[in-house]
Amino acid sequence: MESKHSYSRLIMFLSLSLLLSACSSTTTSEKATSKPQPIVAPDVLTQIDQPAQYYIDKIALANKPQAISWQLLAARALIAEGHTQPALDILVSVERNPLSTKQLFEVALIKSEAYLLEKRYQQAADTLAFSSTLDTSEQAHWQRFYLLNATIAELLNNNAKAVEYRVALSDFLDSELHSSNNNRLWESVSVVPNSELELLILRFKTENPTLAGWYQLAALAQQHRTDPKLLIESLQIWKQDYPQHPALSGFPIELVKAMATTPYTPSQIAVLAPLTGNRAVAGKAIRDGMLSAYYQDKRAEDIALQFYDTATTSADTLYLQAIEDGADFVIGPLLKSNLSKVLPLVKDVPLVSLNKLVDAPAADNIYYFSLSSNDEAIAAAKKMQRDGIKQPLVLAPNNRTGNRLAAEFAQQWALLTEGTSETYKYKSRSDMQNTVTSLFSVTSSNQRINLMKNLVGADIKSTTRSRRDIDAIYIIATPSEAMLAIPYIITTQNPYAPQVAVYASSRTHGNNLSKSQSRDLNGLIFSDMPWLLNPDRELKQQTLALWPNMSKIQQNLFAMGYDSFKLIPNLLQLRNFPNLRLAGQTGILYINDDGIIEREFSWAKYRSGKIKLEETDPETKSAP
Repeated sequence: MESKHSYSRLIMFLSLSLLLSACSSTTTSEKATSKPQPIVAPDVLTQIDQPAQYYIDKIALANKPQAISWQLLAARALIAEGHTQPALDILVSVERNPLSTKQLFEVALIKSEAYLLEKRYQQAADTLAFSSTLDTSEQAHWQRFYLLNATIAELLNNNAKAVEYRVALSDFLDSELHSSNNNRLWESVSVVPNSELELLILRFKTENPTLAGWYQLAALAQQHRTDPKLLIESLQIWKQDYPQHPALSGFPIELVKAMATTPYTPSQIAVLAPLTGNRAVAGKAIRDGMLSAYYQDKRAEDIALQFYDTATTSADTLYLQAIEDGADFVIGPLLKSNLSKVLPLVKDVPLVSLNKLVDAPAADNIYYFSLSSNDEAIAAAKKMQRDGIKQPLVLAPNNRTGNRLAAEFAQQWALLTEGTSETYKYKSRSDMQNTVTSLFSVTSSNQRINLMKNLVGADIKSTTRSRRDIDAIYIIATPSEAMLAIPYIITTQNPYAPQVAVYASSRTHGNNLSKSQSRDLNGLIFSDMPWLLNPDRELKQQTLALWPNMSKIQQNLFAMGYDSFKLIPNLLQLRNFPNLRLAGQTGILYINDDGIIEREFSWAKYRSGKIKLEETDPETKSAP
């Protein structure tokens, strides 16, 4: 499926191509007169400022040498209007004639532009691979040549090559266009894998220092994306190593912000959380996580950390009290009802809430941090798309949680792929087998078998066949429900079709399952926070030594409290630099434009009764 991003690249290419043409070509105009005027042969680089029909009409009135120029202009005008096939037809006619080097170059460019708009990307690239003897001194030709090559490389996901072409393009641009070219160049170079960047830096360090500088800049951004302070220090060194680099005149905006940002350095932090009453278990787990981070921080001696119990006093009253007490940073509250009371009061003092609202206001100094199960449903859709899944299906309980998470998954899947995902709901554990049978359409298969038996006799040998269009199931279930469902899924699948992958959230992953129970989950791919799957072992051991009876929910909240404190000095860099990440206990953390702290989860799979982390490194390791 062609992505919206690819389509937008084509539109941007066409717009920029026309702009380049306008900036560097001559114009033609005709004054109205009663006398017939001779048809003067135009320059093939003349600006296209008339409808295609205007140029087509000129062809019939011109002699053969003049007609070729009008034909090339007509082809360009047709492409500008989106009519690629008529343009290609004109080029076939043009190529029957002896052509100058300038005309041959123009034919190649027009043909490539037509193939590009028809999304025949490889043909568009091949058309530009003409002999180096086909040279031109025209700046406008080189502008279009490098812009075309860069756009095609981007669409073919060859981002390193796209960077090379955009660096070459910059030599033929005026100052007004440098900034937009640098921004597109940065988009490409920032997604080149770090291992590839290192090789490119070595290759071009002497051959093309400008190109090497871009690769070095991207490598620094990737290597230090989880350490904002180190990133800023590295960027300063880069500026010394490349004092004349063109990026300095149009530095990527997120890097400019990252270097110019002064981190939050609060002296007094107020924490609003329930510390007594029926929510005390949650509030105390968050408090303990925060204190753990606080006492590990060398700067803690300069920070006063004060806790306010929202179970005894209204959250809005406590917030105002905290500000009056001198708090210059606030964390909390935890409950949505309390958050809605506090948000209207926030002005100059930054706040990291421990929850988020559906229509929460966006403000520069407000951040929303939550452990919503919705986030895992969204993460599952993204994970499946990365894994190449084409047709997922959701198996969910027919209750409020199941309906909410199934809808969240379906919405995210549609956003990513413009495709749909079916949802099947089970009423109870006893209904699980019937639901699995139904989702694989085995019921209708059995009905066809019984019909054939009635028609030709009971001795007919037949095998139940399940549908083949499903390639993954997202199961929303408890561990016990999943242990019941997965064997049904395995035995019900068509034995001649590839096995359907089964994905789940941390809800389906049990902490204390026996080996036989874990075997019942074999094949299950699930998400969870690093604290539970790939933790800081020393920190976790210390924590469980102090609180040996912490439940899984309490551990989640402990990790949230820990991260909420660790985030403070990094919040502004994370917000200003979209590619920046911070490795936290609850996930790999980043911040979107609305101030919501997003999480990238760890993924693991049950294999032979054991949990194996899914990593990019081929060597997987067991989770604790």
